[in-house]
Amino acid sequence: MVSALISLIIFGGKALIEKFSNNRVELVIINSDLLPLKLSNGSKIELIKKEFTERDEQKKLLAKKEIDGILILNDIDNIELTVNNEPAWLGELEKALTSAQQQIKLKQSNISQEQLNNIFQQAQIKMNYTETKREKSSTGEKVTAGIFIGLMLVGVFFGLSYQFVSITGEKQLRITEVITSAISPETWIDRKIIGLSIPLSIANPSLIFALFILAISGFLLWNTFFSAIAATISDPNTSARSSLMMVPIIPVAIAFYALGNPDSLMMKILSFFPLTSSPVLSARLVLTDVSFIEVLISLMIIIITIWYLRKAAGKIFSLSILMYGKEPSWKEISKWIRESR
Repeated sequence: MVSALISLIIFGGKALIEKFSNNRVELVIINSDLLPLKLSNGSKIELIKKEFTERDEQKKLLAKKEIDGILILNDIDNIELTVNNEPAWLGELEKALTSAQQQIKLKQSNISQEQLNNIFQQAQIKMNYTETKREKSSTGEKVTAGIFIGLMLVGVFFGLSYQFVSITGEKQLRITEVITSAISPETWIDRKIIGLSIPLSIANPSLIFALFILAISGFLLWNTFFSAIAATISDPNTSARSSLMMVPIIPVAIAFYALGNPDSLMMKILSFFPLTSSPVLSARLVLTDVSFIEVLISLMIIIITIWYLRKAAGKIFSLSILMYGKEPSWKEISKWIRESR
């Protein structure tokens, strides 16, 4: 049931993100008669034809982000695209330009082998950015973001297994009741969370540092969540709640949707939602401009969420350890969480 619900959230969430994301692209094209472009019927790129004399005016609009890019056709083999950030629609544009080039060159050529190879050569676009500090994201940076997202997922599942084995095992030992009378349950939970979340152990150091902080915060958040879940389980081999281990797949899947349109309103909102902010913000950091304030607010929300989750986990642990023969119901858990505030 839980697995089916998670699948529904992932694929239904994808549909909602695509529906509410503002994907319409306004692209100014200069010298459009030189290379007529034909885009697919479902394309979200809107071509706005302008004269070469209007180039400076269009650059001002681009700086204000009133348009998404300026495409200048100097000749069929000399094409320039000026954008603020690396565009998700670049592949579609390259395909349309390549097709237009091929049609023109086919008319001009007698189709020798050399000419045929030239016809089917992919269009080359010279990229210009309005902000010198924001260059095209390197392959290394993209790979780094993917690695951190992947490591976050692996770490979360490792944390899950250790939390379940450790906490449920200790709950089955009656000596734990004696120990919890000497130290507070929250202190006990804190040691579990910190011990499993924080290990004792490039081209853009600030980006790598930000990704590292987000990954660590993601570890802490999910290990805190699993601590609370594990505290409600008597036997992980028979409990239906073990299927909750699949929940972290949801934010990681959403993070990969962010790679296609990192500046959409939906992705900006998910950057502040604590369960999705770590992976989504990691993806956005390497693909677009994210202000320091956004990162700071997101981290503060995660920290506050971790704080309340660990208090709830401590409360659940202290009360559920006294229950014999059955797991606490969700109604009881909800009551304990309210009491822990």
